[in-house]
Amino acid sequence: MKNGLYLIFLLLLVACNGEQGIEITTAEIDTYVNDKLSESQVYDVSQSLRFSRENETYEVVRYMQNDTVILYIETDITKDEELVRQTFFKEGVPVYIDEFIASNINENPFTQRKIYLDGVNVIESYEKNAAYELDLEGLDFEESNVAVAEFDFARPDSALQQKGNFEMKFEEFIIIDPQTYLILENAKSEYDVALFVGEEHPLLNQLFANPDEYKGRSIFVTHQFVLMNGIERMLFIDGELEEEKP
Repeated sequence: MKNGLYLIFLLLLVACNGEQGIEITTAEIDTYVNDKLSESQVYDVSQSLRFSRENETYEVVRYMQNDTVILYIETDITKDEELVRQTFFKEGVPVYIDEFIASNINENPFTQRKIYLDGVNVIESYEKNAAYELDLEGLDFEESNVAVAEFDFARPDSALQQKGNFEMKFEEFIIIDPQTYLILENAKSEYDVALFVGEEHPLLNQLFANPDEYKGRSIFVTHQFVLMNGIERMLFIDGELEEEKP
């Protein structure tokens, strides 16, 4: 009886600790990714703000079909490296990651990685490294060891939804005549954004009139990237004050 109870306990422990992914092979993932990259595909595309802190920037582009996420492209730049990560989703879970890394500190500064997943576990992973970017194309991938814990799959959506570390709060206006910028920030994560103000807007007028009253209030904004005098800027399009939290 004791042995039976121990076996039941062991099975329950394994079931609780082991997450089950979808049934998919690397060949099926390759076929899926190639299909989603074909020119015949039509997507709804959304782009996040470009969030900055010290020497870092982070931004996301999302590709959706039928209200379902197919691909996130993250660009994450720090003082040590620039990372471009493409994460493909199938049935609502991540199945493939392609990364390009340009490092300032590694002996071979250029790295490309490809990682196959079943949604919760890494199936296989490969990488190649080179001293020069052009050399990567001629190299073969080699097996590597990658842990799924390296990735934060919720981060791109948080950036797009302006939630969590990317929740933006009103800080101030900076006027560099004749240009005006709306400055939003998150004190906890230290991310901020500077949005170029091109036209009058009811929300902006409200903030201008009483900046001290609204300082620290969360604002969800929409934007466009525009090229002005050869410099890409985030142009304020619209915004809405979030309800104050109790």
